[in-house]
Amino acid sequence: MIRAAGGVPWRWAPTGGASGIEVGIEVGIVHRPRYDDWSLPKGKLDPDEHPLLGAVREVREETGLTARVGRWLTTISYTVAGVPKTVDYWAMEVLGGQFTAGEEIGRLRWLTPAAARPVLTNAQDGDVIEALLAVPCATTAVLVVRHGRAGRSSSWNGDDALRPLDETGRRQAERFAELLPVYRPARVLTAHQVRCVDSVRPLAERLDVALEVDPDFSEDSHAEDPERMAGRLRSLATAGEPVVVCSQGGVIPDTVTLLAQHDQVTLPAQAARKGSIWALHFTADGRLAGADYYPRPAKPVAPATRQADRPSDTGRPAGRVSPAEANEPYSPQSSLPRSTWP
Repeated sequence: MIRAAGGVPWRWAPTGGASGIEVGIEVGIVHRPRYDDWSLPKGKLDPDEHPLLGAVREVREETGLTARVGRWLTTISYTVAGVPKTVDYWAMEVLGGQFTAGEEIGRLRWLTPAAARPVLTNAQDGDVIEALLAVPCATTAVLVVRHGRAGRSSSWNGDDALRPLDETGRRQAERFAELLPVYRPARVLTAHQVRCVDSVRPLAERLDVALEVDPDFSEDSHAEDPERMAGRLRSLATAGEPVVVCSQGGVIPDTVTLLAQHDQVTLPAQAARKGSIWALHFTADGRLAGADYYPRPAKPVAPATRQADRPSDTGRPAGRVSPAEANEPYSPQSSLPRSTWP
């Protein structure tokens, strides 16, 4: 099995503007002289490379562009010389960079989604474009992480709020610091428990931002008001900048489910294992548009999108239920098998 990852780089069209209307976007597609084809930027993963990091690397290497990762879009599958190959794609809003033609990639072309589809050589790439248009492109990511492993509470004799991460939890914290910067978060917030604070401290240090401790994201606060954290996440999203929030297992599933039910999003899971990530994507008015669940920082579970109209270049949301179960063996309807990811 060949594993690969890539992205759909998109930008506001020169005549459009950041109005939230998808008719105003362009997507970047690349020409490969070796194959004389037009495709979306993608490439094979390095050994033990996380697909999120591989996708960003490949887009940067092939186009010279820097981007902010958005929603997971889809997985396409095909064979290369009889060997199965899968490619995971993410939406990527272009922030800067400059394309330079090379031996591998000869041209970068910017087209509207409708114009790009017939130019793309592989029809499945058109399906990726449709997935991009399933909800408005301009979403804000709120990355809700559960703290890393901290041993067993029954083995800790002190104040439970002071229970620290164990060795596995510290590795999970380092993994957060490696992966989450691809979303370009501007803030890092956390519940007050030591295991929560220490789970995102390496990330805050890497981003060079203040680590904001907020008891609203704790289980104690959730017991007082089960809707409090959901309201806080919506408020953070409407500020328009990606943020990271570290919370606890007694809060996250309830909160994500509450948001999803209110905004008619079908979730890929209803869980929050230690060291997991929920990438929640909100529209400008605070509606949940999509939810990607990473049971471990090593592997994505296919997300789901809002249930509404068919995709179109006008940016109306589209009904699309992505694969739902993390632990199923690999098939076109499930995520990549757990054993293949670091």
